Formats: sequence, structure tokens, C-alpha cells
Amino acid sequence: MSDSIPVLPTPEFLAHVEHEISRAEAFFKEGSLEAGLERVRSAVKDLDRLGVFGDVALQQLEFRARMLGISGLAKLDRFDEMLREGAKLMDLLALDQPSSQRAELMTHLAFAYTQCGMSEQALRAAHVALQDGLQLKDRLLTAQALERLAMTYFAIGDGASAERFMFEALAYMDQHSPMYERVRRFSNALHLCCSLHDMYLQSGLDHLAPAVLRKVDGFVAEAEALAPELAGDYMGYMMRANLARWHRRCGRLQLARGAFLAVLAKSESAGWYAVRRPVLLELALMADEQGDGQAALELLTRVFEPGELRVRDVVAMPTYRALERLYRVAEQPDLAKVALQGLAARQERREKSAQAAQEQLPQLSARIAEALAEADRARLDQVISGLREQRRQRKLKPPQDETWSG
Repeated sequence: MSDSIPVLPTPEFLAHVEHEISRAEAFFKEGSLEAGLERVRSAVKDLDRLGVFGDVALQQLEFRARMLGISGLAKLDRFDEMLREGAKLMDLLALDQPSSQRAELMTHLAFAYTQCGMSEQALRAAHVALQDGLQLKDRLLTAQALERLAMTYFAIGDGASAERFMFEALAYMDQHSPMYERVRRFSNALHLCCSLHDMYLQSGLDHLAPAVLRKVDGFVAEAEALAPELAGDYMGYMMRANLARWHRRCGRLQLARGAFLAVLAKSESAGWYAVRRPVLLELALMADEQGDGQAALELLTRVFEPGELRVRDVVAMPTYRALERLYRVAEQPDLAKVALQGLAARQERREKSAQAAQEQLPQLSARIAEALAEADRARLDQVISGLREQRRQRKLKPPQDETWSG
């Protein structure tokens, strides 16, 4: 916060900031990301203008607002900005002790670093989050950190580690975990297994591709049983879409197509573009595999509708690749060139974002390394304390009379 003259916040002021944050959440939910970020900036500006430093309640409110903004920046693929915002949030956190807030922030920073190709920093941030989750005995935070490690290892091409950490994340969820988070973990695990399958095929490791799909068998029944619990919910349909992706890769095309179409209908009526667009891409790839290039092209062009809402790189880039290839096959070189230019523009933007992060934020990397060292020390202290307690209990344990049969 700024150095302006501190004043006490009124209930009306706090209600105003809460309203701004709620409006931002609503905008993000409907896909109006820039409008959501504007509301976040307004809330943070108001808090900064108040000038209260050291007020725990206000710092928590600022943390909530800024974390919401970081989530919005992630959806816009503005990863260097995510890291800059993360650096500001570090000032609100203690580096010498674990906290749920630090774990949450580090999980997001790990994602941003991964997208910027800075795998070492990503792994450090994820490990801080993991150590905090373990230290706090928080199963949800631990599962989220393990999942982030899995995604980071996938990004650097280490499929074995990605699988191991993803299934570790699932193991930290149980029937007592929040329903929404259980569905999220299953959905993300399905998505990662499908992505690993594709990566193995592209890398010539064909023997590993079916094996990773079979590993889904161990949890798919539980995942499918949870789907009705979130009927009509965004995350429930996201998981249905990922289940359909898995069915498609297992060769159950009719089942996959039916599921995709059901998810598409719901996502279009609800305005869930983050669900709708990947489903359109999957349906287009299925049409192409079945020899219907024209249908595939029509589906691919729908990915970019409506034009005023940006498509995330993870969907846009494979869509551009498919468009370029299909337009070439259809002997439409001008349109193929446009698709190629769209892909090149996305790649250039990501490279600039990564370069900006590397050049502008070396101090953030240093602070994460400091936090990791402290988290490792705290975790070691916890282990040592546990061992000492075990020794103490052994010393206090009364001698057993083996002749007594009670």
C-alpha cells in the first residue's frame, strides 16, 4: 500500500470494496475478463488510497482482490503481468512461516513461470506451496501443489514425473474433501492423461500412450459418479468434456461424440466459452479424422467466436495449426497463410512475455528461493520434532509384563 495518511475504514468503504470484488468475480465468470480486471484495479486502488498499512483485515482484502486479478490475467495468458502482480503480493506475506495465502500465491506463480518456459522457478514455487500444504496439514493445498508440479513436469516433457505427481494429487483427495475440488482434481487428471497420451504419440513413444489411458480406469468410475452431484455446474461440465476426451482417445468415438455435443449445447446456452472452445476443437479433430474436412473447418472457425472474447493460447494455437493444414489440403493458400500468421503472432507474444519476465523480475525469483529455503527448514524442523516426540514416548512407555494376559 502507499504512504498516504492512514484513516480507519468505514463499514461503507468495506462494503464498497467487497462489491467491486464481487462484480469482478461475476465478470470473470461470464468471460468478460477485461471488465473483471478493471473492477479488481478499482478495488486495489481504493484500498491503496485508504493508506492503512498493517491492518490484517484490509491486507486480507487486498490479497483477495489481487489474487482474483492474477486469476484473470492467467485466463488472458498475460503471464509476465501475473508475475509482476505476484511480486507485489509477496510484500503482504511473511517469508519465514507457512501460510495458506503463500501456498495459493506460489501455486499461481508456478503456473505463470511454467507458461514462460522458466521451469526451474516454476518448480521452486510449486515446492514452496507443497511444503506449506504439508506443514499446515492442509490436504487441499497439498493436492493443488502436487497438481502444479505435475503440470510443470509435463511442460518440460517429463511424462513419468508428471504422472507420478498427478496421481499423488489425487491421493490427497478423499470423500471428506469439498465436492467442487474433488471434481476439479479428477477433471485435471483426465486432461493431463489425455495430453500425455498425445505427447507420447507425437514423441514416437507409442507404447506409453495406451498405458497412460489405462491408468484412468482406476478413478474414472468415481469421477463419473460425482458428475451428477454438480449437475448444471461449470466444473461438472468441464469434467464431462475431459471424460469425453478420454473416451475419444480410447476409441469410443460414438460415446465421445455424444458427450461432446451435450457439453457443447450446455456451454453455449450458459456462455461458458472456456468449456465450449476446447470441445469445438475436439469435434473438429474428430471430423477431420473421419474424412470430413469441410465440417472440421466450420467447427474450427467457430472456436474464435465471438471475436471480442480472446481465445486462450492452449486452444488457439492447435486450432491455428489445424486450420493451416486443412486449408492447404483444401487448396486455399491465402486462408492457410492467415492461419499461419495467427499462430506466429501467438508464439511471438508468448516469447516476448517470457523474455519480459526473465529480464524484469530477477528479485522475485530470489524471494521464492528464499521462501523455499525457509519452507524446507520448517519442514525439517517438523520432522525432527516428530522424531523427538517418538523418542520421548518410547522412554515414557511402561515396561510390559509378558506374563500378564489380562
